[in-house]
Amino acid sequence: MASFEKLRNFQSRLKRDGVEAALVTSSTNLFYLTDFFAGAVLLVTPARSWYFTDFRTIEAARRHFADSGVCLEMAQDGFIPYIREVVLRQGISRVAMENHTLTVADADRWKAQLPVPVTWLDGCIETLRQVKFPQEVACTVRAQRIVERSLRELLPLIKPGVSEQDLVAELVYRFYKNGAEGLAFPVIILSGENTSLPHGFPGGRKIQNGDFITMDIGVKVGGYCSDMTRTFALGRVGDEMKRAYNTVLQAQTAGIAAIAPGKSGHEVDAAGRDVIDGSEFAGAFGHGLGHSVGLVCHDGLRAAQGSRDVFQQGNIVTVEPGIYLEGRFGVRIEDMVWLSPEGTKNLTEFPKELTVL
Repeated sequence: MASFEKLRNFQSRLKRDGVEAALVTSSTNLFYLTDFFAGAVLLVTPARSWYFTDFRTIEAARRHFADSGVCLEMAQDGFIPYIREVVLRQGISRVAMENHTLTVADADRWKAQLPVPVTWLDGCIETLRQVKFPQEVACTVRAQRIVERSLRELLPLIKPGVSEQDLVAELVYRFYKNGAEGLAFPVIILSGENTSLPHGFPGGRKIQNGDFITMDIGVKVGGYCSDMTRTFALGRVGDEMKRAYNTVLQAQTAGIAAIAPGKSGHEVDAAGRDVIDGSEFAGAFGHGLGHSVGLVCHDGLRAAQGSRDVFQQGNIVTVEPGIYLEGRFGVRIEDMVWLSPEGTKNLTEFPKELTVL
């Protein structure tokens, strides 16, 4: 049974900030607050909540919200008439909405049809999402263990002549067989010269001896994402490739050591970037060092050049430096770290020393 602790936490924040009522329409934020996925709208005040859904999910909603104190409303032919009625009945004079997720058209529609003025939440829920509850961390860890188990099962299949797409199909099958509820993002498996593309698309290229093979992979469990990247070599590895790999590994080690509550995204990024820029591969690391992970894979916070985001206890953040030599090869290594009450904990257990398959 859902605890609704996150919903109560949001209500406390509304009370603290003097927000009379909030209308939540983002599917991600709805799931965060209720642990329930449906086409719905949630109206929240510091004291009460109303969940508006339709016939397709009302029975499941009754089961999920039983004894929760959340008022269920089955809305037919659109939510707005039902929301208007509750707003007027409760004497609500102003409603705050999610300006970080609403389209301009939707914002205009809500403002035109609600019977009271609309203000903005200004990322309030997105900020709350960054500090993970224990059950959220547990889902992330379970997702990561599925990824690691599936990757171990895939490695024996990596041989010359197998295509990138073949490996994607095999890995996705294993993800679901091992308990994944969905993909955190489309699987990236690239080989040879394609590994210089940080977010390239797997294709029909046949893997060859002497290739680097980069895999950026993640799944969802309980709605929460995992994210990991590993780079392998097939058959043999050249000296320059070894140096690039070891430089990335050193940069990642420095980045993990740097991340801590109170550190800015720019500071953490610099710790890893300085290692690469102080090597023969200076200038070959062109993206940020990492990002927060949660209900979506890139969940708002960034460890990147110029980032003013400040990390705090409870964040889960990737550390993923890379070196990319255009048209030749690339290397990336990515772990997830949790800023736990006991200190920084690496949630990724898969080995990252250079492995030649």
